[in-house]
Amino acid sequence: MTRRERKKRETRQKIFNAAIKLFNEYGFESTTIDMISEEADVARGTIFLHFSSKESILANWSYERLQEIEERREEWDFGDSCKQKVLRIYKIMNEVNIQNYDFIKVVVESSMKYRKVHESEKEVHFELRELFSDLIEEAQERGRLKAKFNPLVAANMLENIYYNALYDWVRSEGAWPLEEIMEEKVSIVFEGLDA
Repeated sequence: MTRRERKKRETRQKIFNAAIKLFNEYGFESTTIDMISEEADVARGTIFLHFSSKESILANWSYERLQEIEERREEWDFGDSCKQKVLRIYKIMNEVNIQNYDFIKVVVESSMKYRKVHESEKEVHFELRELFSDLIEEAQERGRLKAKFNPLVAANMLENIYYNALYDWVRSEGAWPLEEIMEEKVSIVFEGLDA
């Protein structure tokens, strides 16, 4: 990585960290680009070189979580059970969610309230669905899951389980048993998929 690329990455991270801090403190709606600019100590225009909007900053959070899943592949991509792989992916994602509850609350509430946030996160949802679809398809090819089901449809169900459980967990102020409910729902899906 060149010095210029490193500097660009550092600036992007600085903007992202400033925005996250402000979203936590003031909420998504009340945080302005000018506030982010001041907190990050960069020009307003610099923000738009890295992020097209506040919504894209939130989408970046989700994108970074998927990057982390890929980086931690050795922690979840082993064994023959597709179900266990999915549950290990959920576990890794939930570690971050639980540690960052206040911010996750901002993300979930913003996604529900502002269509632009949801639109910005769509690509990330598709990447998660694609990851689950690949795992299901591989298990189908090995004869471990029924081949008659469309892997993309089943993956969409797994993706929906994750986001719906996250939403319910936030609405319960973190009291809802997030991992337990996810595991039960995933078990129901895999009962239908198992060969």
